Amino acid sequence: MNKKLIIIIAAVVLLLVVVGVVVVVFVLGGEPKEPVIVYSEYQLDEAYSNLADEGGTKIIKYQVVIEYTDDAILTELESNKTKIVNNIDELMRASLSEDLMKPNGKERMRQRIRDMVIEVLESDEEIISNIYIAPFIIQG
Repeated sequence: MNKKLIIIIAAVVLLLVVVGVVVVVFVLGGEPKEPVIVYSEYQLDEAYSNLADEGGTKIIKYQVVIEYTDDAILTELESNKTKIVNNIDELMRASLSEDLMKPNGKERMRQRIRDMVIEVLESDEEIISNIYIAPFIIQG
């Protein structure tokens, strides 16, 4: 009877160890996963603006897309759309075509627009993740 009791106790202990290892490895183990960031886009209408070049003969055609990571900001984007569109137009009208045509000119404009959108929405760079401009055509 002593041998049977020892075998039963050993089997129970072994089962508890196996269950404990399984719990640690599959439930508690592993590296914590980073949350998945979902990027959404808010597309503004295509627009045209005069540039600040002498004579005012240069025109830019553009369309801005605002990329964001928090759907709660969509309401703010929609309620501030007119202000954002107006501010983008002012940024474009204050720009020279030669500055926009430089290798980093479009990138600088994207950053200026992003900074302005963040300011208007009282947001941050994590929520307003990027600005895209396409098309970006200067004529004249």
